[in-house]
Amino acid sequence: MQHDEGKTKKQLIDEMAGLRRHVGKLTSVYEDLDASAYTVAHDLKRSLSLILGFSELLLREYDTVPREELLRCLQTIVEAGHKMNGIVDGLMLLTHVRDEESPGVGLLDMGDIVAQAAGRLSYIIKRKRARFSAPDRWPEALGYAPWIEEVWFAFMIEALQFDVEPLRIEAGGQEEPDGMGRFWIRVAGAGFTPEREARLSQAYHSFQSGLVQPIMEKLGGQFGVVREAGQACEFYFTLPGKESGTKG
Repeated sequence: MQHDEGKTKKQLIDEMAGLRRHVGKLTSVYEDLDASAYTVAHDLKRSLSLILGFSELLLREYDTVPREELLRCLQTIVEAGHKMNGIVDGLMLLTHVRDEESPGVGLLDMGDIVAQAAGRLSYIIKRKRARFSAPDRWPEALGYAPWIEEVWFAFMIEALQFDVEPLRIEAGGQEEPDGMGRFWIRVAGAGFTPEREARLSQAYHSFQSGLVQPIMEKLGGQFGVVREAGQACEFYFTLPGKESGTKG
């Protein structure tokens, strides 16, 4: 009888410990969702304000607006629309990332993934007159292609915010000694004025509260934002390489 009572107490202790872990996990999820909701709402409102502001201007003064100003207004509206579309796509994917426990991880065609992400931003790249480059060959890495495309997309969006002339954005990757693949977006010649320092901090916060962090956690990678010698900045992420994945 004493043995049974002891077993029951142990079960209760185990259940209470499990419950505490579950509550802690839920608290963390709610905090993440609050941060993500605030960031998404802020970005959507900013883009929507641009669209409404320029649209109202054109409605009021269409007949008197010079052609160059008209084109600038329309370009801003289209660019803001693309940004909003990307935010909504990211929000929908974020729900999938949080719910998906084991995505179909496989060997990535990184060149194609980067090309897809850059293609979605081709209008903004052209509008900013940015010079975008990527290598022909990439190190092997394991991941889930739709999620990794969103990471590249998020990096490129942030890189395109730098007020550098000319804006040179370089994508690249290398295999690390531990078998991990390291991939990056670099903005060359960015300099480090207070405004650009603030941009780096904003970029990191965006990665942390948006898609990048949960994706990296699910795929066994990491991300970061660093300054480099020669007045360049870099957004990077890591993924298990083919060999490291096989050994694991």
